Amino acid sequence: MNEHFEQEFAASAEKRRNWGGTLLLVAGGIWVVLAYQLMMPFGDGDDEYSDGRKCQSMLFYEGDAPTWDEATWDDCRDERRWPEMLGWLGLSVPLSVVGAALWTSGATSLRMREYMAEHRIATAKKDAPAKKDAPAEKD
Repeated sequence: MNEHFEQEFAASAEKRRNWGGTLLLVAGGIWVVLAYQLMMPFGDGDDEYSDGRKCQSMLFYEGDAPTWDEATWDDCRDERRWPEMLGWLGLSVPLSVVGAALWTSGATSLRMREYMAEHRIATAKKDAPAKKDAPAEKD
């Protein structure tokens, strides 16, 4: 019964840790895509036409103007919509918080199990010589 409980405990902790890692990877993927969209220059989507506009990155732009000149403002803004990007960022926050909590819980549980197993082994080794040296009981 005790061994069965420990195996179930370890399986549950491993499952929590794996789910937490998966959620953290998903949140990290969202962050990488958003960072790419903020930092890299892009086009307005009309690549087949020679007059397709090139837009500067939303984060690192050159000049005093905040982003683009008036002629291309709407075209560039339509390609990178702030509300959509903020929505993805908002989705990544709970994913990362829940992922971190699950991963930490699972990893801590597994480490505690390992520590308790090491403690039991050390106690058994310490008690083993004492039992060998004890005189045998006479009936």
